[in-house]
Amino acid sequence: HFHSSRTTQPQRRTMSMSSGTPRPLDIDDDSEDAAKKATTKGTPPPTTTTEMKASPGHRSLFSRVSTFGSDLVNALGDGINYLAGVDELEVTEGGGNEGDGDLKGGASDTDPNDGKNHQEDRKAMWATLKNMIGADVMSVFSVPVFIMEPMSTLQKMAEILQYQHLLDEAADEEDEDVRLALVTAYAVSVYSTMERTKKPFNPILGETYELKLDDGKSTAIYEQVSHHPPIGAGHANTEKWTYDITSAVKTKFMGNWVDVFPIGRTRIHLKRTNETFNIIPPTSRINNLIVGRIWVDTFGDMRVQNLTTKATCDLQFTACGWSSRGRYEVNGFVKDNNEKEKLRMYGHWNKDLKCSKVSDDETTTWEKKLWQVEESEIKVAHEHPYGFNSFAVKSIGAETAPADGKLLKSDSRLRPDRRALEKADNSTASTQKTALEERQRAERRERRALECGPWKPRFFLETGKNAECTADEAEIVEHVFEYNKNSYEDIREMEKMCTNVAGANNDEGEDSTKHPLDAEFHPWQFEKYEHAYA
Repeated sequence: HFHSSRTTQPQRRTMSMSSGTPRPLDIDDDSEDAAKKATTKGTPPPTTTTEMKASPGHRSLFSRVSTFGSDLVNALGDGINYLAGVDELEVTEGGGNEGDGDLKGGASDTDPNDGKNHQEDRKAMWATLKNMIGADVMSVFSVPVFIMEPMSTLQKMAEILQYQHLLDEAADEEDEDVRLALVTAYAVSVYSTMERTKKPFNPILGETYELKLDDGKSTAIYEQVSHHPPIGAGHANTEKWTYDITSAVKTKFMGNWVDVFPIGRTRIHLKRTNETFNIIPPTSRINNLIVGRIWVDTFGDMRVQNLTTKATCDLQFTACGWSSRGRYEVNGFVKDNNEKEKLRMYGHWNKDLKCSKVSDDETTTWEKKLWQVEESEIKVAHEHPYGFNSFAVKSIGAETAPADGKLLKSDSRLRPDRRALEKADNSTASTQKTALEERQRAERRERRALECGPWKPRFFLETGKNAECTADEAEIVEHVFEYNKNSYEDIREMEKMCTNVAGANNDEGEDSTKHPLDAEFHPWQFEKYEHAYA
C-alpha cells in the first residue's frame, strides 16, 4: 500500500489489557545455538538502587557513562514494558502517516476476541524479545500468523519482476548511461511493495517458486537453499537478459523496531551489450513492532554498478524525518568510470524515478521518466485486505504458473498454511504452519541420524570461496548460490513431481477443497522417518 495515495483517516481500535498470560513465541529448535548467542547480546543487567547508592561519588567518567548507558537501556525497556501492557492502550496496525488507512486483512471483522488476541500476541513478542536488544534474532522465532500475509518469502523475492519491462528497455537502449539508469530503476521499483507491514511465511527448506514471465514462455525459478541462515536463490532467463540473486539478510532488533540489512548478491546480464550489473541495496527499518502503528522506512545508500564498464549509479534514500519530512525521497547520480556525473537521478522509492542530463554548466537539458507506479495499482493495493497490488495477487495464484500449467509439488502456492490464510482461516493457518515447521525439524533430525551431510539444493549450487564478488560485496556477502540449469530441466520433465494447475484461477467457489492449489505440498527429502525421533 502507498501512504501518499491515502486521504481517509485510519480506523483506530482500542485494545484492553488482557488478564491472561501471553502466549510465548516458539523458538525454532533448529537454531538453539543461535538463540543462546542472541540472548548473550541482550540488554545489560539493571543497576539496582542499592548499587547506585553504594557507588562512590568520585567514580571515573567511564564508569559514570557506562552506568548511564545501562540505566538508559533499562529505562527504555521498562517504558516499552509499561506501554505494551497499559490498560486502554490505543494500538493501530498498517503503517503510515496520519491519514493513512489500516489494512483490512490483518484482523477478522467478525471475531470479537480479535483485538484481545492481537494484543496478547504483541505482548508475547515483547516478553520473548526484550532481552535480545541488539541481536540478530528474527530468523530464530516462529511468529504468529496474525502478523503474516498469505505469501512466502520466495514469492516476495519475485516481486521485483513486476517491472521486468525495465530490463527489456535497458537491453534495447543505445545510451550506456540511460541503460544504467534503467537497471537502477528496476532495482528501486521493488521498494514500492516494501510498505506492506505483514510478514511473509519463512520458506521450508527445499521449497520452490516458479513464475511465468511477461514473454509468456520464460520461467523464473526460486528455491530455499538454506534454513539457518535463511537463504533463497533465484534465476530468470529471457532472450534479452538474465537475472540471478542470492537473497539473505541480517537483522538487528532494537526494542520497538528492527533494522534489516541485505547481505545477498545480485547479477543482471544484458545479452546484446554483454554487460553485467550488480546491486548493493540500502537498509530498511520496521518501526513500532510492539507499540504503535507499524510502518516501514528505507534509508541509506544504494549502489548499482556496471561491472563491465565500471560506471556506477549511487542513490541516497532519505530517512523519514519529523512530520514525515523527506520520506520516500531518493537522489543521486549516474557516473562514468572516472567519477564524472552524467545523469542526475531523483524521485521516490514508493512511486517513481526520473533522470536528467547533466551538462557542463550543470543545467538540465532533458528529463526522462524511468519508472512510475500506475494509479490503478495503488487503488488495487489500497483495497486489497493485505495491501497486494495486481501483480502480487496474480503471483500467488495459478495464473502465473509456468507455461505448461504444471507446478513442482514444492511450490509456495501449495503451502497449506499460506492457502488457509489466503482464505482468512487463521486458525487452520496456524495449525498448518506449526505442522510444517515440526516436519522440517524432523527432517533435520533424520539427516543427522543417517549422517546424510548438509542439505543439497536441487536447482542451485553454492560456489563457496570461488564466488565472484566486488569489493563492496566482499564486506557483506557470506554465501552465493548459482543456477544449475541441467538439474532444473531434468526434474521438470518428471511429471510425477508436478501438480497440474492449468486453467485454475483464484476464484475459490463453494467447494474450495477441489481447487488445484489445494494439492499436496511436498518439499520433503524423506517420505517417512525411521530415526528422526530415536
